[in-house]
Amino acid sequence: MNMLRRILSIALRDLKSGIRDFMVLFILVMPILLAVLLKSFVPSVGAAVLHAVVPEGTDPAFVDMLERHGRVETVAGRDALVRRVAAKDDVVGFVESAGETEILVGGNEAQGVPELAESVAVLWRNRDLDLPVTVAVSDVGWLLSPLMRFGADFLLVFISVFGGMVVMLNLVEEKQSNTLSAVNVTPVRRWEYIAGKGLLGFVLPMVNAFAILLVLGFTGVDFLMVSLVILSIALIGLIVGFAIGIHSDNQMTAVASMKMMFLPIFGSILGGIFLAEKWHPLLYWSPFYWAFRSMDAIVLDQAAWSDILVNSGIILLLTAVVFLSMWKRIRRGFD
Repeated sequence: MNMLRRILSIALRDLKSGIRDFMVLFILVMPILLAVLLKSFVPSVGAAVLHAVVPEGTDPAFVDMLERHGRVETVAGRDALVRRVAAKDDVVGFVESAGETEILVGGNEAQGVPELAESVAVLWRNRDLDLPVTVAVSDVGWLLSPLMRFGADFLLVFISVFGGMVVMLNLVEEKQSNTLSAVNVTPVRRWEYIAGKGLLGFVLPMVNAFAILLVLGFTGVDFLMVSLVILSIALIGLIVGFAIGIHSDNQMTAVASMKMMFLPIFGSILGGIFLAEKWHPLLYWSPFYWAFRSMDAIVLDQAAWSDILVNSGIILLLTAVVFLSMWKRIRRGFD
């Protein structure tokens, strides 16, 4: 119990210290801001749907036709319809009488909404026209916007190293205040100190990943799969964060060194998106490529536990190689 208390106290102290540091606070908040920005760039499904309002007593056939193109509201009369159209949303009024269709717009509608309303009115006027064409609908395979899909993949993999960056910055701060050298003469064991420091390296990417998925609307994904992938890939960021933080003299130098990790992250994700499948073996060396594959399958709701476990196992194997190459460097920093 005392061991667990010491580990948690180290993690909480780092969290409180990090919140007071602008750079650490920026790292914590930036992923959420990026998710909000991505969400604002990707139009929602309802953006291209007509929102119509009609007065009571409108021909039911006309209302049915409008409902096939969007949402329909019914109001008490023309005055109520005019007030509803004048509101600050993209609502278009329709008054159908004796075969004539009157369209009312408020002038504040989004681009394309009045044209869509006019097209619907033309369709209603020519409903009995026998067109010499055959209309068919085909599925090209896109389940969601490519920008939303790959943007979510990128953010989820990218934020996995942020926990390691926070640990790195906290190590630099303690080194500058000579706290790090005092660890060897305290009751805290070295592995307890490392565990307490590393705890944030796992918790912060997990919290950020869940927040990103909720902001982007991926509430139906398997969060247990997401957790496994995030924990697997966060470990490599944590190892690199320890290796850099324990030997850096200031935060700017540490951040500059940590940025070297961004190159394999960007390369792995861009390669996974744009390279033909036959060239993907060129990326097998990168744990971030396997994390990208897992996240892409999870976002598309096509992930199987067998694939996630295999990909996570490969990530941990590659991480072990990185750990063995950096272990002596990390150990020398604590001696």
